[in-house]
Amino acid sequence: MSGPERPVRPDGDLDRPDHPLFSAVLRAGLEARTGTVVVDLSRVQTITADGMRGLLDCVRSLHETGGRLFLAAAPEAVAQLLRLTLVETGVQIFATVAEAQRAAPKAAAAVGAETADAPKTELERLRRETADLRGKLRSHPLIAQAQGILLERYRLDGPEPAFTLLKESSQAHNVKLRTLAAALVNVPRPEPGSALWFPDRVRRPAPALPLLPELETGGTNRGAVVKRVLHQAMETVGSGMGDLQLVDPARRLRMEQHHGFDQEFVDFFAVVGEGETPCAQAAERARHVMSDIATDRVFSDAARTLILSTGSRTVHSFPMTGGTGRVVGVFSLHVAQAGRSLTAGEERILTHLAGQSGAWLEWHEGTVVRDALEHLHQRATRDRGTPSAASGPPHG
Repeated sequence: MSGPERPVRPDGDLDRPDHPLFSAVLRAGLEARTGTVVVDLSRVQTITADGMRGLLDCVRSLHETGGRLFLAAAPEAVAQLLRLTLVETGVQIFATVAEAQRAAPKAAAAVGAETADAPKTELERLRRETADLRGKLRSHPLIAQAQGILLERYRLDGPEPAFTLLKESSQAHNVKLRTLAAALVNVPRPEPGSALWFPDRVRRPAPALPLLPELETGGTNRGAVVKRVLHQAMETVGSGMGDLQLVDPARRLRMEQHHGFDQEFVDFFAVVGEGETPCAQAAERARHVMSDIATDRVFSDAARTLILSTGSRTVHSFPMTGGTGRVVGVFSLHVAQAGRSLTAGEERILTHLAGQSGAWLEWHEGTVVRDALEHLHQRATRDRGTPSAASGPPHG
């Protein structure tokens, strides 16, 4: 018999996606009467990125069979990584195996009842959780780097206070945690002893979005704007498939919004480097790029096959350029007709939409995100004292 009464106990680091632990967990989940699998992590000292990817797949597969994963007795460093990465995913983390075993029957019964009553709804929820988990895994190294900067700069007591500061500032200004962490890592640090991070900053009003009149630009969060931009762009050409990517500090394109694609597509194109796709070319050239999916040499074989499987045959990518001329993102529209060009009217509307949204996104980065950084700096300074000169990128 398997299940919470007989925990699975791996020995050694979780350092590869096909670690034997994951197949053992899936077997235990199928054999368990309660559907809950308890994993004793007391002998695991390290979980690498490859190991975490394997854990993600294991969680997804276990959830799809109606199971639940309880992790227990992990060393503190491992437990901290798991708590940060697996927050709000349904995976529960316990200090001891005994605690996990006591909690398992009740939790498993509840999951079983929900699955029996609404299997399709539950499966969709679990798929969303797994997608969110993948996103957290991609974000974790950056957030950990931001925590390290806060620890050193403000002499905090540990990673938890640093994470709390990030989370509070993120929520107070409606800025994604990953966005705030990236800004903290890349924006020049405040002057030592300064009460303000940006003492000479002039706070400007949000630029207008004439093609999106329903949005109140000054009080709208970035997620709402990029979602509406993408849908307006798709409506302009009558497309049911599209995505919008933002430029990250490493000059890569990171998926921010999408419509009409499955999770495999979203995972594959989550982050795109220079020259890998038409959207990357549009960002590099700062102009509209049209591409025939079947023949364009920019695509790898794997990328081409995946895009063709969605029904897309032509893609139009438009760079979103701010008032300074800097490309801040790209939206791409996929259509089913091979060689489908845009009309002059469509191209004119999309060019204006890209320019307006680029100006707004640049304003958001320079105003709202910096408001969040200022909030974080003042809270940390008030609570812990003046910042150190040793952390973060220098002024320049």
